[in-house]
Amino acid sequence: MAKMKKYILISCIILLFSSSGLSQNRDFVPLFNGRDLTNWVLAAPEGFEVILGEMITRSYGPGTDIFTAKSYGNFILRLEFLLSEVGNSGVFIWRNPAIQSNGFEVQLLAPWTPWRPDLYCTGSLYGHVAVSNRPDETPGIWYSMEITCDRELVTVSVNGEITTIADIDTVETLAGKPFTGLIGLQGNHGAKGQYAKFRNIYIRDLDAEPDYVLKGFHDKNDQRRKLARIAAVNLGAEMIQPLAGLLSSENTAARSSARQALFDIVARASDPENPENSRAKVRSAMNKSIQVSSTETTVNYLEWLSGLIAE
Repeated sequence: MAKMKKYILISCIILLFSSSGLSQNRDFVPLFNGRDLTNWVLAAPEGFEVILGEMITRSYGPGTDIFTAKSYGNFILRLEFLLSEVGNSGVFIWRNPAIQSNGFEVQLLAPWTPWRPDLYCTGSLYGHVAVSNRPDETPGIWYSMEITCDRELVTVSVNGEITTIADIDTVETLAGKPFTGLIGLQGNHGAKGQYAKFRNIYIRDLDAEPDYVLKGFHDKNDQRRKLARIAAVNLGAEMIQPLAGLLSSENTAARSSARQALFDIVARASDPENPENSRAKVRSAMNKSIQVSSTETTVNYLEWLSGLIAE
């Protein structure tokens, strides 16, 4: 009970933050441009179509889904959806389309059946985590949805009200699932002629934010810590000084991961095909970190790395 209260408090803070400083999608970027399916990949031809700024399902049955071209790990996803009378769709999270059981689905379902348990209604993690606060499911109405994937914590809200909070580490049926993958929209799983519509799809990629990524180095989960390291390497030079600070951490796992990340950043920068300006930024960040580092061990390691990317 205490743990659930903690999650509710965290989620309320997230929603409060969202409704104030991020109400106009500041810090978010569009996943859907409203004109075409750029940056999306169809699982089947003509599965989705863009009409007047809306992404609409145009076929029905399994295999008619659409996925982002890019994978995401930790993020906040915002979208609006509308379902027809017998609409049945969903939002896929951390999905690999080649593996059927990969990732999970946030359900979107119109109230066309007399018996729809909380484990399978709109806002649930379909078949894994039931909603704790069931949303309205009236068809033909636009709803806003926000899905936050914050490492092990997944929070879903509809029209600003939290429906579902899930600690992935405590859900047995989600054990072994990846913490990264594609985001997808499920094709129409209702009857032929039914549909789902989507618009105003935005994402805030938390793995592109240095402060957030740095915290991941302290995660107790090996997989999430590895993903934080990959994110740090992708960020490159701007992560060098924060990572150098972790080299003197008492947390052995964080220290080891930071050491590897720094090496990987230098290795990538030293690739002959990497632009010179990128190498220059890494060299500059490395030199600054050497000047401010407080321990001899850290300085020695940074100096050794600097030698690998010398001009």
